[in-house]
Amino acid sequence: MDEGLPLLVHVDADEWAFVTRRLRYLESLVLRVVRNRQGMLEWQSAADLEALRLPGLPASRSAIARKAAVEKWARVVERGRGGCRYLYHVSALPPRAFDALVARILDLPPMDTEVEGLFDLPAPPLPEVLPSNTAPPWVLPLMRLMRTEGGDIGRAWRELRDHTPDDVILPDAEEAARVLIRLGLA
Repeated sequence: MDEGLPLLVHVDADEWAFVTRRLRYLESLVLRVVRNRQGMLEWQSAADLEALRLPGLPASRSAIARKAAVEKWARVVERGRGGCRYLYHVSALPPRAFDALVARILDLPPMDTEVEGLFDLPAPPLPEVLPSNTAPPWVLPLMRLMRTEGGDIGRAWRELRDHTPDDVILPDAEEAARVLIRLGLA
C-alpha cells in the first residue's frame, strides 16, 4: 500500500501576494514587539497613514482615501463615537510605502542614505597581453643548439627535445619555420 499524501494546494495569485506581504509585515511587527517597542497596527486609517508620511502616498488623508478607493485597497469599517471610518490593511499599500513602513519598523536606514564602511570592489585584472615579438619557450634552446652545432638547423631540431623541459610543447617543422621567420631568426 503505497498511497502518498498529496500536498498540492491551488492558491490564487492575488491571495498569495496578499498573504506574502502580510507575513512580511507581521514578521517585522513581531521583531518590534520582541525589541520591547511600541507595536504598530496592521490596519491603518487614512489619518494614521497621513501622519506616517510614507513615500508613494499622497500628503492628505482625503487624497489617501481617494487613492485607496480607486486602487481597491483591502479595508474594514470601524465604528466609533464620531461615526464610521475605513481602516486599510498595510499589505494594500503601494510597494514604496509598504517597504518604507517595514523599514521603519525594522529601524533600517533610508534607501538614499550613504552608509559608512561600504567600499568599491577593485576592478578585475586585465588579461596580460604578450608582445608580438615574444618567442615561444622552445626558441631559445633551439638557438643555443644551432650555435653549438655550427648552424646546422636539422641537427639542432632533432636534439631540441633533450634540451627543453618536459612541459614545453614542440611545434611541427612548418610552425617552427613560421615563428623563426616572424622573429627574424631564419
